Amino acid sequence: MVLFLGIACIIGGVVCVLPLFMERNPGLKRFDDRLTTYKIIIGIAVLVIGIIKFIVPYHRNGRVLIPIFGDFFPAVLAILTGIFVSIDFLESIEGIKGAFLERLRAILQKYQFPIGFAAILFGILHWIVFRVVFF
Repeated sequence: MVLFLGIACIIGGVVCVLPLFMERNPGLKRFDDRLTTYKIIIGIAVLVIGIIKFIVPYHRNGRVLIPIFGDFFPAVLAILTGIFVSIDFLESIEGIKGAFLERLRAILQKYQFPIGFAAILFGILHWIVFRVVFF
């Protein structure tokens, strides 16, 4: 699951920061156009992985730990990027649309790029902390 949380953070972060670089590179604009049909799936997958990793603690030597740097921040960032990427789908679900979701959308759009860059950074650091990259 460590590998999946790192990948989820990186993918969610890339999708969040992609609009920042599309003006300079037309290839990224074409990539974003192709990615649009899959954004709901990507967003829901990132959101589910973040929620699972946020709820399920890390076990070591019979003790239950929630490493703040290793699990908490990447899980929260995966949840935020997952919500941001799939918010259009979440609004279409009956009973969810409301003032809370509108405020959440405004906040996520305001901090879209810092959240995206933080998700990429913490996704990479998540691998380093748990030594996934260095097997």
